[in-house]
Amino acid sequence: MSFDSGKEPTDELDLLVGSTVAGKYHVDRLIGRGGMGAVFQATHAAIGKRVALKFLGARTSQDGDAATRFQREAEAASLAESPHIVQIFDSGRSEQGLPFLVMELLTGEDLRQRLLRELRLDAETSVRIGVQVLKALRQAHAAGIVHRDLKPDNVFLCQRDDEPSFVKIVDFGISKLQRRDIDTLTHEGAVLGTAFYMSPEQAQSFPDIDGRTDLFSVGAILYEMLTGEPPHSGPTYEAVLIAICTRDSADVRGKAPAVPESLARVIARALQRDRQDRYASAGEMLTELEASLGEQTPATKTLAESSPGPRHRYRTLVLALVAGLGGFAIAAHLVTRRSGERDARATTTTTRRPAPVVSALPAATPPPASAAAPDPSIGKASLKAAPSKLHETPKTAVKPAPTASSGVAGGLGLSTREP
Repeated sequence: MSFDSGKEPTDELDLLVGSTVAGKYHVDRLIGRGGMGAVFQATHAAIGKRVALKFLGARTSQDGDAATRFQREAEAASLAESPHIVQIFDSGRSEQGLPFLVMELLTGEDLRQRLLRELRLDAETSVRIGVQVLKALRQAHAAGIVHRDLKPDNVFLCQRDDEPSFVKIVDFGISKLQRRDIDTLTHEGAVLGTAFYMSPEQAQSFPDIDGRTDLFSVGAILYEMLTGEPPHSGPTYEAVLIAICTRDSADVRGKAPAVPESLARVIARALQRDRQDRYASAGEMLTELEASLGEQTPATKTLAESSPGPRHRYRTLVLALVAGLGGFAIAAHLVTRRSGERDARATTTTTRRPAPVVSALPAATPPPASAAAPDPSIGKASLKAAPSKLHETPKTAVKPAPTASSGVAGGLGLSTREP
């Protein structure tokens, strides 16, 4: 979700904070604003639920196309029912006549903000985000809706207890409802969308845009998450469009060598210039993307083995315990063996001692008990009782650990940022 940093002159939007809209939404604060309008945090007066209110500005609402796109946003998001698409609860006009949408209030950040902070993401995180985007598109395309403006700004990463980066797709403002005979938002020669993520057919304003244009955008987003830059670039908006239409994208592994080959193949297919060579559906791409991390390159495996994650630390602890217990067993065994050897030597010495000289006594007098000859078998029994070798500590096979991988936002972008 992106907003312009500059603030427009005071207008009706600046007076909304503190007011009640449509008799039930109390406007609490401004979340952000852009060229078309603004998004506010509000509270439903009757039930206390916090929501986001998106308004069109007075001047923008007089533009017929802008007003149509605004209404299209509500219609498209409502038709494409998915937990990964922002929910829109209501729509209407304020007392000043400004169109508004009532949406779920999202807490977190959009993917653009994440990339600006971290530059690039690891393969596991990128795939997890891409999978959720494709789940949203699978529902949208099934309902006959093509988004046509997928970009990091419109991929919102929500903060939830069960998923730290739960994806919500936002801003269906220029979406195409394929169920209609005429796409009222496409004029001859008009190009709608954001250049870096636009498919070649969209860049050339083909009249028969379908869901495969969104899959190209997903491929471009995956490419940027992994490398830190989009697959095509240029000094101007037009130069980017020309590059998309005339040049194949480079292999993602040229800039991110650790990316698994299977994941690179998924991205390459999604970025094919001829849409016939791309995935036929979001579901097909979703299946292959989910399976793409099953194959790892040697570089990825090395990274996994050297990763200081929790499983790696657990493996190190197990090895240390095994080594310690093994050392203790060896030491105890040595002590036992040495003790047995000392007993054996003592017994052997007693066996070899000559019999004591007995003084001449009367024949009827038996020799004293202490003069009896020792039993030679005693020494042999002691030697047999001593251990003959060390006990071996069982070896434990340890497998390498696998590779691991705010703010309040209203949900929908208000402007299309061009390069």
